[in-house]
Order: sequence, then C-alpha cells, then structure tokens
Amino acid sequence: MVAEGILTKKNRKFRLAVSPDQLKKETYEPVSHPRLLEGIFDATPLARDLSYAFVRTEQGDFYVNAEDTLNAYHNDIVAIEPHFRKGKPDYAIVRKIIKRANETMTGDIRESGSRTFFISINPKIHNWIEVSDLNGAKEGDKVVLEVTNWGNPIMGRMPVGKVIEILGPSGDPEVELLAVIRQYNLPLQFPDTVIAEMEAIEESISDKEFAHRLDLRNILTFTIDPASAKDFDDAISLERINQGWRLYVHIADVAHYVKPESATFSEAVKRGNSFYFPKKVIPMLPEKLSNKVCSLRPNEDKLAMSVITDFNLQGKIMRQRLEESVIRSDYRLNYDQVDELFSGKNTDFPSDLSETLLSARKLSSLLTAKRLKEGYIFFDLPELEYEYDEEGFLKRFTLAEETESHKLIENFMLVANECIATKLSKLAPATIYRIHEDPDWEKIERLIELLSYYGISFYERENLNASIQYLLHSLPTPEHHKVFEPIILRSMKKAKYSTEHIRHFGLGMETYTHFTSPIRRLCDLIIHHLSKTYILKTSKIQFDYSQLKHFASVASEQELQADQSERDIEHYFSMTYMKKFIGESFSGIVMSAKNDRLIIRLDQIPINAVLMVTEFPPGNWIFLDRQMRFINEDNRDYFQLMDKVLVNIMEVSDDIYLELKPGKESHRHFQFQPSKKNSFNNDNRIRKNQRGKKRFDVDYKFRNKNYGNTNKRYRGK
Repeated sequence: MVAEGILTKKNRKFRLAVSPDQLKKETYEPVSHPRLLEGIFDATPLARDLSYAFVRTEQGDFYVNAEDTLNAYHNDIVAIEPHFRKGKPDYAIVRKIIKRANETMTGDIRESGSRTFFISINPKIHNWIEVSDLNGAKEGDKVVLEVTNWGNPIMGRMPVGKVIEILGPSGDPEVELLAVIRQYNLPLQFPDTVIAEMEAIEESISDKEFAHRLDLRNILTFTIDPASAKDFDDAISLERINQGWRLYVHIADVAHYVKPESATFSEAVKRGNSFYFPKKVIPMLPEKLSNKVCSLRPNEDKLAMSVITDFNLQGKIMRQRLEESVIRSDYRLNYDQVDELFSGKNTDFPSDLSETLLSARKLSSLLTAKRLKEGYIFFDLPELEYEYDEEGFLKRFTLAEETESHKLIENFMLVANECIATKLSKLAPATIYRIHEDPDWEKIERLIELLSYYGISFYERENLNASIQYLLHSLPTPEHHKVFEPIILRSMKKAKYSTEHIRHFGLGMETYTHFTSPIRRLCDLIIHHLSKTYILKTSKIQFDYSQLKHFASVASEQELQADQSERDIEHYFSMTYMKKFIGESFSGIVMSAKNDRLIIRLDQIPINAVLMVTEFPPGNWIFLDRQMRFINEDNRDYFQLMDKVLVNIMEVSDDIYLELKPGKESHRHFQFQPSKKNSFNNDNRIRKNQRGKKRFDVDYKFRNKNYGNTNKRYRGK
C-alpha cells in the first residue's frame, strides 16, 4: 500500500495518503514508490531447480532469492525493492506483481493420486498448476488453462486454474504446433476488415502507376531463395558498365498497397513479423499480398523499390539512388542451383544468366573483402535444418552451411540496407535503425579469461571488431570453431530495432537498417514509407517520433517471440525424434558447462544433450564457472570444454539426458598446446608478442590446491 501511494510511513506509523472517499471509490492514482523499480521477472534458474531468479531492469539485472519472489512467474512485470553494491545491481526483493505475462497457458494434463495437475509447455513456468475444473479434459490431452489463483509459496499454496479449451491429444504434430501458437497468442486468422481490404486490391498495375515509375522490365532479373519459398521480397539485376558494374536490388513495393490508415497496416503492426513453423506460416500480411500481389514471382509485372548502385572494378561505390520501379523477374532460382554453377557443374542456365551470375559472384567477393576490412564479424555457425515427413514428424537433422550463393544475396542486401539507412539518417527527422551495440567490456574480459584457460590468446588489434575477427580466424582446429564460436557469439549483445542512431557492431557499419523484407518484417514496411516521403518525395505520409519508437519496440519484441516460438516447436519435434534412440550409444564433444551439467554435442546427430553432474564418476566434484570446468577433489580428474565422451542416451523428456558409457575410454581429455611463454598461474597479464601487438594471456592450467572461483560442490555416485 505504501508502494501504491495509499499509505505513508513515518516513525513506524502508517497514515492514509488519500482521503477515505477516494479509498472507497478506488479512484486514487497509484503513486510509484521511489524505492521500487519496475522490471521483468526471469524464472529460468527456478525452472532448472535452482533457488534463485533474476529481474531484468533498465538499471541492470538483479538476483532474487526464491523466498523473495512472491508468486511471480516468467516474464511477469514486477516491482522490486533493489539493493546495490558499489553502485551496481546486487539483489532484490519482489514487492508486487504489476502485470502477468501469461493469464492463459497451453500444456498437458497429468494425474497424480486423487489430484490433477497442469504442466505448461513453456519450460520456464517453474511450477505445476493444480486443475480445479477439467471441463471434460483427461490425462494425455493438450489444453488451454486459465489461471484463477496464482498461489502463495510462503503459505505452501499452489497456483490453481481451470481448463478453457481442449486442443487435442498430446503427441499429434498439428496439436503440438497449435499449442505453441496458442501459448504465444499468435493470430491464426486475419480480421474481417483486413479480408475486405484484400478483396478490393487490384492485382493488375494501372497505366497511371506505370507512367511515373522507372520501367526496368527489359533488364535480366532473377530471384534466389530457398527451394521452398513462396514469398519473394527481393530480386537482383546486374549490368556491366564502363567503370565496373551497376547493381539493381529490387524490393517488393509493399508500402504502395499497405497504407498506415488501413486495417492491414494495423494488423501488421500487431504481428510485427511473419512466423515460420513446420508446414505452416503465420504471415505478417495476408496471402494475397505476401504470396501473390507483392511477391516478385517470375514472368509477372511487379511494383518495386529499386536501389541502384554503381561500383568500380575494385568494388567501391561510385553512385547510388532509389527509384520506384516496375520489374519483371525472368528466373526463380534457388541457392542449390546457383551453387552448382559456382562449383563448376553443368547447369541448364541460359548463357546470359550464367554470365550475369558469375559476374555477380566476382562483385560479391569484392564486397566480402570490403566488409571484412570494415569490421564485419563472420561466425561460421551452421544452422540446424529440419526435414519433416508427410505426417509432420521430424525425420532428419541436417546442418545448413552458408554457401557462396547465400553470401552473394547477403552482400547485395547489405548494400541496399546501408544505402537507405544513410539517406534517411540525413533526410528524415527520425527513422528506425537496426542496431547492434558494442559488447560489455566485462563480458569481453571474462571471455578473454576463459579462452586463456584453453590455450587461446586474445590479441588487441586496432579495434574490438578487428580483435574478434583475428580471434575467430586464429582458432586452430574445427573442434575449436565448433566449441568456441558459440561462446564468443554469446559474449555479444543481440541486435534490435531502435530510433537511436547507434552503429551495428557485428556488421561494422555506422548506419544500418532493414529495408529488404517488407513482406515479412514490420521495420522494412515502415522504412519503405519513410523512403517514399523523405528520399523520393512521392508520398506525404509521416510518422512522429513516438510512433517510430513504438514500431521499433514492437518489431524487436515480436522478433524475439518469433525466435522463441520457432525454437519451442523445433525443440518438441527434436525430443520426439530422439526418443527412438534411448539406450543407444553416441560420441560427443563438451560444448559448454553449467553449475550442474555439461552440454554435449553429439557427433552422429547434430544436436545438444545434457550430462548431469550426478552422472559423473564417483568423487567430490567442484565447478569452476570462469573456466567452465569440473574438478574431482578426490583424484584430480576433470571435465572441461572440448573433452571427448562416449555416452548412452538415458532419458528424453524436457531435454536429452545422457550417461557415460562404462570404461576408461568413455572420457578423453582434449590435449592443449600451451604457449612456452606462459607461467602457470591464474593472473591476467598483457604482454607484447614479437610483432608488437598486445597479447592477453591467462594460463589455462590450474595450480595444485588453487581452484579459482568455486561455486558448487557435488558428491558423485
């Protein structure tokens, strides 16, 4: 009540801060207490059976003991009483739940004795919920639950809820997908007002529209996308000119059809981006726009926004301009087809297309070299690709390598995005940028320390971009790249949208935005409208600063939601797929270590699994978090990054749980080659190497009886 401004406290006495009449009518305005901070509750540690959580605030992250969390759940907005140490966030106590993140949830029904419980599909909902009303649901059903009482941990009272919808039997791929969609409140249909607007859209282009646009239908144009793509945002044309090349990056002119006053625009703002699931897409825009009218399909006249760039023979930009255009794509290509041409294989491409693609390849290689020189940080991290059978079940994992054709399209899109961002930064009162803030130096220092424990030195070059580039380039083996590149990536911040003009660290660009995917991203659609108003001056549509800030916030939040929801459904199918391997043996490599487990990447199937500390050989195991290493106090054995293991899959539930195979060969240490200059201690030192560059060395060996930061001890079996 003090926090809400109802009471004031002085000398251990409480007094009303509002009149009794206001209190009866409940018309008082809550006053934020100066000692309380608002933040977002992160229950990730609680979901891992740890005794604490975090609250993320603008002033930093606060540690919260489990006893001080009230009844907060993951992503709830809470008010905390913050405590600082030396001016930095230390710990906090949750004093109030301001807003619940999940009034409804999807999950499974589980019976235990005479009671029935609900288990959320969101693994970060750290408690089971007792079901007071099944409404016809039974064990084995996937349901939607409405929480009616959030419980009271101090008094031992569980949260309670009632079933409001039965989605179907657990395990059915369509039901599992629907459960994820409902968990994230993703819309399955467009409102009637949007459908009505779609019916009114003309698919043909009027003579009036042709009259004021640049007609580019006579130049060779093509799209390169995944083989399964249906919405084609971008197309490419390339011509040789006297000085070098003229590159055309054509982007679908979605802004022509989707105006800010329309219901379609309002719905796009709500969705923020398209969501891609197995055999299902929840698009930002209706199918008539995304797959037909705006999609740059071959042999169809389409409205476009074309960024035209002249390069010299060294790949340097000489001139750039933006035009509203009409184009006609001649070829719909996929990445595999283009890579076959680049690898020297015979293709059925016409000669003019082959020549254009090979010329584009040469320009792309020049742009790659230019990007690297400017500080572009390239991570060679193949993404998992999922192949599904006709029933929707996962049938195979594969690693999707980034090939030359992918790099070509990325390079050309970067050119267009940077061009538009630079022009808008000069011409528009405000705009939206794609930013990637510099890493926190504390994380970089901790990364340097971790790497040094494994014999990897960090050299300080002219700037941090160049230092990280050199670090990635200097990793000596494929195993080093596999293990340490994800760790290096995690030491950086996540890119986001913002109205603040901040450089993009990962790309090494001072000014950057997203312009090239207006069919599936809100930011790009907004940037198209701004481009028409301030660069081309063919529109009078304007957004004020608060609107742009809102659009940037929605785009960033929905991007995170898309990533998480897509990971959730992929995780479910992955677990379902891996259940058939229970009891089978695999080899693997240690990718990471946490205070109660090792993360193992299996060799035969490219997926991560968990080896809990309780499955280690007998002994007193202690965890050194800064070294990502476990040490057995009894016999000096240890587990660390890059160690090789032989394991059996023991259990597949919320994760893949492993046990070591019996025998000495089940665990082999990776043999590091230390620098001869290293003296074996745990102190940070900066030395000069023979070329005069600074070198950050922390020896990876540990002294006898000196274990650094010991967080936890474990008794093995």
